[in-house]
Parts: sequence; structure tokens; C-alpha cells
Amino acid sequence: MVVCVAGDASIQMCLQELSTGLQYNLPIKVVNLNNQYMGMVRQWQEFFYDRRYSHSYMDALPDFVKLSESYGHVGIRVNDPKDVESAIQEAISMKDRLVFIDVITDPEENVYPMIAAGKGHNEIQLKPSRGEVENRELA
Repeated sequence: MVVCVAGDASIQMCLQELSTGLQYNLPIKVVNLNNQYMGMVRQWQEFFYDRRYSHSYMDALPDFVKLSESYGHVGIRVNDPKDVESAIQEAISMKDRLVFIDVITDPEENVYPMIAAGKGHNEIQLKPSRGEVENRELA
């Protein structure tokens, strides 16, 4: 089984692959982490540019469920974290279909671990403590 986990901005960059999935009848599962942002860009702007957000909010996104259904695929929307597991199980049970799961996430949820610009792999940042986040001392 092939599972693609990506963010909404990543999906926007390669939407045409929904057509490829149809053309070749690929039974892949796509999990879209939909926070309506270019998440990593927004995160860097939060941490390293004093929350000066520029071109990272995406207020013109398609309805990903309807879009995937327009290609003949199965679309599932998940609005509540407690429903993620059942959506994944439902997708896995459809062994012969491309299933697109649109998981609505918190717009300000950050991704860890991360490596800041100019830093090496040995300087990876793990999820900070609540105090570090509140004090914004992540440099």
C-alpha cells in the first residue's frame, strides 16, 4: 500500500497527480494535513521573522474532498482529531480505490523536528517546552 502524507500547499503544487491516479487506477491513500497555510513557511515566519507573515496564508483553497471526488476518487473530510483513526481504517478498507483524506488541522500547529536555516542536522530542534514557546526563544 502506498500512503502519501502531505500538507495542503504541497497538494496544491501537484494536484494533477489526482489525474494520474485515475489514469492508472492507482489505489493510493492521500492524507492531506490541511491548515490553510504553507505550514513550514508560516512556522519559519513565526520563529525567525517575529510573526511577520507574508504569502503563507492560503485563503483560496479548493474543497479537496469535492476535488478528489470530481476525479472519481473517494474523498473523506476529518474535522475532529478523534475521527482520524476511523478515517484511515475506512481508507485502508478500500483496497482498489484512491482515497483522499482531508484532515483539518489547527492553523498554528507547528512541525517538529525542524532544522533552522543555516543549521546542521546536529542542531535539529525538537518540540520546545511550553515555556520556550511562550517566550519565543527558539533561535
